[in-house]
Amino acid sequence: MLEKLNYVDARELLVCPLNRPGFLVEEIIPNGVHMLCGDEKTGKSWMMLDLCISVAEGTEFLGYPAQQGEVAYFCLEDTLERMQERLFLMTDAIEGKLRLIFKANTLTNGLCDQIHLYLEDHPLTKLIVIDTFQWIRDSSRDCSYAGDYSDIAALKELSRERGVTIILIHHVKKKEDSRSVFNNASGTKGLIGAVDTTYILSKESDESDRATLYARGRDLIYTEMAIRFRDFRWELIERKTQEQLRREKTPPVLFQLVDHIKTVKRWEGTATEMLAELGETEVAANVFSKYVNQYRLSLLLDEGIEYSYQKTREKRLMSFQFCDDGDDGDGEPDSCA
Repeated sequence: MLEKLNYVDARELLVCPLNRPGFLVEEIIPNGVHMLCGDEKTGKSWMMLDLCISVAEGTEFLGYPAQQGEVAYFCLEDTLERMQERLFLMTDAIEGKLRLIFKANTLTNGLCDQIHLYLEDHPLTKLIVIDTFQWIRDSSRDCSYAGDYSDIAALKELSRERGVTIILIHHVKKKEDSRSVFNNASGTKGLIGAVDTTYILSKESDESDRATLYARGRDLIYTEMAIRFRDFRWELIERKTQEQLRREKTPPVLFQLVDHIKTVKRWEGTATEMLAELGETEVAANVFSKYVNQYRLSLLLDEGIEYSYQKTREKRLMSFQFCDDGDDGDGEPDSCA
């Protein structure tokens, strides 16, 4: 007999108070199942050991406060001696519970059951790091999209059921994909599609102590973090969100335009006339026209500015109108009308 489907009424969901997704590390690591990818010897394991210590002690990681809780670090590629040496270099003592696990089954051979048993004994565990993801996968299994997605799905079910965050350390492809840094994660897109957040650690060069940590996920907007490896730990230099990165790439003359239109409310004329009003002499009229068209549905629209264009026999006319959402005192919001 088939089991009936469970459902949630959308009308009830609209009014039902639910908690927003929490964060293991404020602003940069949500709760859930995540993947950290990077080339060999880029410092992924150093970063994750630092995270484990930070969570165990309830201190900061990359400058952001971490929730305190017990931690299990599956260091499946390492030895006792190597992990001891790393801990010698990173800390004098650990105020909290950080347990190291050097051997475990694969996902197809009972790993999730092993973790469930472990969590029965250690229910205060908040973080599990698996170094590396490849060590818990069945080497004989077909590396298809479905297979990749299924492996992550099993861990996500465990994460949701036990309320524990899981981070998988993974490798990147040998051949770099220039279209998106996230396409460099080894395997199919099933991995990126299944995890909650993907982190890519990319060093400037093998000799450099600097790198960029790229992050993108369901509960985390696209973020780039410039970081530096110092005293055996990664430290944050600068963090930029998608909005900050977009603004950095936006031609400055457009911000001048936005300020001007917000002041005058409405304007019509040629690109040359607008540049003259802005006092801008470095940007050509045809380039300015291109910028306006390029950013009309992003920056201008975000700032409440509508743009239209009309070509006559004599001129190419640009029209701008600021749609003010504020209240002008009559009890009604202003509009573009």
